[in-house]
Amino acid sequence: MDKEDADPVIAAFYRAALEPAQWDAALRAFARLAGGDVACCFLKAEAGMAPSRACVTGLDEQAWEHGYRRYYHTLDPGYAVLTRAPPGRMHLMQDYFSEQAVARSEYFQDFYLRAGVRYSCSGVVRDNGALTILSAHRAAGQGAYDRNTRRQLQRVLDHLPNVFRLRDTAQQAQAHGALAWEALDALPRAILLVDACLRLVFMNLAAQRLLAATSPFASVITMHGGKVAVRVSQLQQQLGQRVRQVCVGLACHCPAPLYASDEDGRPALEIGILPLPVRIGQAGGDGASLAMLALRPLFRAGRRHWPSTAERPCGLTGAEWALALALADGMDAAEYAQRKGVRISTVRSQIQSILAKTGTHRSSEIASLFSALEWQAGAQP
Repeated sequence: MDKEDADPVIAAFYRAALEPAQWDAALRAFARLAGGDVACCFLKAEAGMAPSRACVTGLDEQAWEHGYRRYYHTLDPGYAVLTRAPPGRMHLMQDYFSEQAVARSEYFQDFYLRAGVRYSCSGVVRDNGALTILSAHRAAGQGAYDRNTRRQLQRVLDHLPNVFRLRDTAQQAQAHGALAWEALDALPRAILLVDACLRLVFMNLAAQRLLAATSPFASVITMHGGKVAVRVSQLQQQLGQRVRQVCVGLACHCPAPLYASDEDGRPALEIGILPLPVRIGQAGGDGASLAMLALRPLFRAGRRHWPSTAERPCGLTGAEWALALALADGMDAAEYAQRKGVRISTVRSQIQSILAKTGTHRSSEIASLFSALEWQAGAQP
């Protein structure tokens, strides 16, 4: 899994949104990301109803059609797990079903294991009022999932609602296989489309609002001569290199998002870089490939809820997030370790991880970075 990353898989799903024939390729990429061979994405309106729409890869048609869709969907214990929790989170089914439960289950013994699969990582999102389930499956010999794999699969699930919005809008515009500007405008995430030279080709409405002249992010990322620019020269070089790689189809050796800093040197804007599967030529240009920059603001004060995994900036874990807020409240590492009942070496290791992820250099800078936040007291990650 260390050599795999979610970004190419996310890009494959966006391509499938515009080119329906690519759904199977997207699911194959999702299965590879999971370290397995089987993946599926299907719509299920109610618990007792068969899936009304499905795309499956790695599982033969008979096992799916004559097995799951016709009978075993009514026995699937994973569906109960997914519907008990709010949508939007990937679940490792190995956490819910012991070996003893598997041995007693008709679903596992007569269908799942016989189909050649054993471990599942699954999540649901809302799609036109019904639940769409995205799952990756491993055979018994491929072993159980680890937490890092789950985090990578979670990143894909986080994008799925936007993928569906893009799909629906593109279908309404009858823009199969072509770039639909209206579809990108419908996305709530700020999106910039650029060519290999960082020349701006398109900016959706969410990006226009984010980069408005009165926005605090207007000084973080700007337009000069029709090109996208960030205020730090080193970051500008990294952005340019990543965009060129994406546009020529090269695998990125550092696929994690980039972070642009504000005038005080604090990370302010996350920049995700994804290949766009549509060429300019399909929209009347010269046939060159594009890169999609997905922008997400960080550290906005005044939000009154504990952030979900997807919302935590800079990829902080829940434990790192709690420690960062404690440092912002004036607590030192020793006191935090005593209160949490953990070793001071553990806390110091977490501090080093926070420093690396946020681009800060000492604990006092972490405290300064997080001190302006107004998170609800007593909430848990």
